[in-house]
Amino acid sequence: MFTEMFYSTVNQALFSMKKLLSSVLPSAVSFGPPGPKPSGFLTITDSRTSRKYEIPIHRNAVEAIRFKEIRAPKDYHHPADKPEGGLRLLDQGFQNTAVMASQVTFVDGIEGSIRYRDISITDLVGKKRFEDVTFLLIWGHLPSQQEMENYRKDLAAAMVPPQMVSDVIQSFPSTTPLVTMVIAGLSAWAGSDATVIPAYMGKNIYQGNLALVDKQIIRVLSALGTVVALAYCRLTQRAFTPADPNGSFIENMLVMMAFVDSVTGKPDPKHVDCLERLWVLYADHELTNSTAAFLHVASTLADPFTCSIASIAAAYGPLHGGAIETAFKTIQDVGKPENVPKLIEDVKAKKFRLFGYGHRIYKTVDPRSVFIRELLDEFYDEKADGGFLAVALEIDRMASKDKYFTSRQLKANADLYGSFVYMAL
Repeated sequence: MFTEMFYSTVNQALFSMKKLLSSVLPSAVSFGPPGPKPSGFLTITDSRTSRKYEIPIHRNAVEAIRFKEIRAPKDYHHPADKPEGGLRLLDQGFQNTAVMASQVTFVDGIEGSIRYRDISITDLVGKKRFEDVTFLLIWGHLPSQQEMENYRKDLAAAMVPPQMVSDVIQSFPSTTPLVTMVIAGLSAWAGSDATVIPAYMGKNIYQGNLALVDKQIIRVLSALGTVVALAYCRLTQRAFTPADPNGSFIENMLVMMAFVDSVTGKPDPKHVDCLERLWVLYADHELTNSTAAFLHVASTLADPFTCSIASIAAAYGPLHGGAIETAFKTIQDVGKPENVPKLIEDVKAKKFRLFGYGHRIYKTVDPRSVFIRELLDEFYDEKADGGFLAVALEIDRMASKDKYFTSRQLKANADLYGSFVYMAL
């Protein structure tokens, strides 16, 4: 399960970093305030007071703050309701609330498509490198050749862990969950330079300081990759290998974790290509729970490491990034394809929750799962996995034909197959 946790850690936390720009410098990545001309109005009549209100609609959204204008006399029997302070909107779980306007990613759950900076992932997967896409997401455009060379070198140069970070990781037993070590390692890395922690410095050091923001984005991305590698080496009791100053981010991840050819000392190009494509797929997914956690902490003007740690902690839950690990453990427990019918019946009887199937956003096939299946066709060795992929395929086959799942528009998502790509490597 080490590779599955590596996946869920990196992919859920790595790109929440770009959201720092949204909270520090909103104009850099957001649409900004609504335009002067609304597309329509929401007309409300409050039956408590018979008053009417008109709230402008911009881009199919209304500003929640305008509902504070809808007031009623104080309710002395229910003082906590505070009607005199304006109407409040209750949205448990952010089911229908937008907390920011962004130009970063657009996910269409009905059509089943994902666009990064208005570029379809079909035009990026296998055609652009992982670093190209991270640059695109963070800075808003695909990098020039010189920008890419500088970006790659800066990332590699920052992949040098302070000794205290290595010591912290080594202090854990080798049976410790990877995410626990990653959080501790990042905390130690943050503590290695207190001058970039606003509260410690007693002032806001990021707002309006793009140069420092950019530098810390590089530092956090590199630190996260390095700490994940250190934690993985601790779990597998491998020796950590320093990053190659000329290597790409993915090449260095594999180098640091000792996934290299025994003769050349370099990663297998096929493995690099596989991860390049896979990580582009998971580069961003709009306002996920972990991204919201990052933004929540960033709104206090906390440092990037603290924000990232909060994001990783949120991502580890089984209803988010931890779903990869949970789904795979379910497949392990099922064991054989012939045991799948009982699993399906238990799910329908609400005795069991099926992770890896259904998605809060997608009402059609998760577009990422299509690319993952292609990767499996290229890299997967059925003999090496103990038959677990056959279990996953049987779950997908049976569920896709069962009215319980089809009537609810539940389909396989990326979590069902994600871990198998890592097993294939």
